Amino acid sequence: MTLTDVLIDFSLISLLLVVSAWLRRKIKPLQMYYIPVALIAGVLGILLGPDVLGQVSPVCISFSSSIGQWAGVLSAIIFSCSFLGLKLEKVSGPALQTYFLAGTIHQAQVIVGLTVTAVLGLVFADLKFGFGILPVLGFYGGHSMAIAGGTIFDEAGYMTNGAQVGATFGTIGMLCGVIWGMILINKAAQRGITKVKMKREDMPESMMTGYIPEGQRPSIGNAVTSSASLDPLGAQLMLVGFIILCGHLLRTGLIKINSFFTNLPLFACCLIFSAIFCIFTQNMPRINQHIDRKTVVRISGAALEYMIASSIATTSLSVFTAYAVPLVVVSVCVAVVTYVACFILSKWVLPKEDRFETSVGLFGQCNGVLATGLLLLKVVDPEFETNAATNITSSSTLGYTYQLQYTLVFVALCMTKPLFVYLWSWLLFIVLFGAGVFFGRKYRRA
Repeated sequence: MTLTDVLIDFSLISLLLVVSAWLRRKIKPLQMYYIPVALIAGVLGILLGPDVLGQVSPVCISFSSSIGQWAGVLSAIIFSCSFLGLKLEKVSGPALQTYFLAGTIHQAQVIVGLTVTAVLGLVFADLKFGFGILPVLGFYGGHSMAIAGGTIFDEAGYMTNGAQVGATFGTIGMLCGVIWGMILINKAAQRGITKVKMKREDMPESMMTGYIPEGQRPSIGNAVTSSASLDPLGAQLMLVGFIILCGHLLRTGLIKINSFFTNLPLFACCLIFSAIFCIFTQNMPRINQHIDRKTVVRISGAALEYMIASSIATTSLSVFTAYAVPLVVVSVCVAVVTYVACFILSKWVLPKEDRFETSVGLFGQCNGVLATGLLLLKVVDPEFETNAATNITSSSTLGYTYQLQYTLVFVALCMTKPLFVYLWSWLLFIVLFGAGVFFGRKYRRA
């Protein structure tokens, strides 16, 4: 492997993204269901790759062997940006209730995923128990978490194609969130449940096509440094690089303390240090004034686009044939339990005011990422007149308290202490749902 190989892989993925952006802009069905460009690029990569086009043509898209390492490297960039420049704010009561419900959903997805996998394992002897933790990483955490979690299994030799299975769960979750979410919204609109009389046709054209015309384009960041001394984008990139270096040093130190931490991936340590850095510099304006959160988010977003596209594009079709039944069965069960929690259990936890809008946003968030939830909210509440956006945004940030323990620790523990992971998941489910019901009493009485 050489840097030229990496450059050519980067160029090929970029080409797929360019073509996919054009397809998204031109093809109505892709617009109607808000299919992300990175997902389209990944599917194109499969179709134009050796498993499909390569079977009938000597010319096809072929990547170097090093592209398999992209998931781990790009995850380090993405997770280093997670807390960099983030401002921690006070949380309202409804937002806290949304956090409890989101946590309940997260734990329910874990429990269902592991339980169904254990049952399927009686039929499919080669199905690892850890397979059952990938759905929550894909549905709740999105592609970044799922690919990162699967990479841990791959590097440990626990599973083959773990990152690709994780990417598949992330894709299924996102499609489920958008398509099913739109169906739920349309039915609610017909029944007069939504506060705002919304229509898909009223959505901005830029959201449909993915292309923002001149004169309407927002800034993607603010310049902290003068380009005469240091490029503004470079200034933020160097801070991300600093977090990655500190994450690497943290991981190296932990491994020297105990060999157990060999299974702790670099991205996990980057995430830990990013959180530590955020907490300790929260009240240090001399440091925070050098960080532009908008630019940092764009760096993370760009890395995520390439990670999704590359992971899906390099997915072997053998993954679908090998895991077809478990993928479908587990995904259906996780999607159903998410729906039940968002629209039935929510009556015990969420305030009545803005409940439907919050539930819809949470359904999107828990079947994709925060952006999916906000996209659904944009349909049902175009001007964000309700508190739903604030509720799910706050709960998403607070959600790291239960989410990260799975990404950082329990994915590895699934390989050595599966029973502990399963029992802990039940305990945390009871605590979060119990707290939601208990503190939700005053809202039910109102």
